[in-house]
Amino acid sequence: MVLEMAVRAGLILLRFGDETYRVEETINRICSSYGLKCESFAIPTGLIVSVYGEKGITTICKRIQTRTVDLQKVARVNALSRQIEKTKPDIKEVITELDNIEKSRPYSQVSTVLGYGLLSFAFSMLFGGNGHDAVSAFLAGAVLGVLQLSFSKDNSFPFIEYFIHSFSAVILCSVFSLIFRNTNVYIMIIGVLANFVPGVALINGVRDLLNGDYVSGLTKLGEALMVLTVLSAGTGIALSLWRFGGLS
Repeated sequence: MVLEMAVRAGLILLRFGDETYRVEETINRICSSYGLKCESFAIPTGLIVSVYGEKGITTICKRIQTRTVDLQKVARVNALSRQIEKTKPDIKEVITELDNIEKSRPYSQVSTVLGYGLLSFAFSMLFGGNGHDAVSAFLAGAVLGVLQLSFSKDNSFPFIEYFIHSFSAVILCSVFSLIFRNTNVYIMIIGVLANFVPGVALINGVRDLLNGDYVSGLTKLGEALMVLTVLSAGTGIALSLWRFGGLS
């Protein structure tokens, strides 16, 4: 039960954006709190944990199919692991809390859509855009927020999502540039695409490399570079098609 609980916590951390060395550290902390010697190995797509007990060695291997970023869940699991280390609560209580963390939805759909719009607005202003640029980027970002909500309900291929998002961002910003005069379509596109830049993956990849986790670090950096490549491809194709149509 302790092993399953620790693996459950580790899976939540991996699925929602934590560094692999922190995942291993959290699992080891939970197991040692209940008197078990533990060895864990985490990579972005899987987790292997072994514990040494009176009846020998028990190992669990889990594969991770989908990953996203939810730092609130990461913070809650890290706080729970430290609470376990201090107070050693009943295992059933910990499992119940892990259930609550996994099922929690910190942001409503309206908040998500507004978040996409406001981030687009802020980055458009940051890169020197005027009020028309920022408002247009806000509207385009909000539309992409709605599109992202529809994607989150399906198990679609993630790189296809990034391509569609970048392609749609260019088309939307180009349309708004025709509606609102005195706008810079490129600033608007940059502001909207800021929503999809894989900053967490880049940072975690570098931190894993610095920590000596070369497999995880290179995997995350490779994933981030692939995302950037797909975003660039979607943006470039959409701009080319728009210019080919003679609308720019």
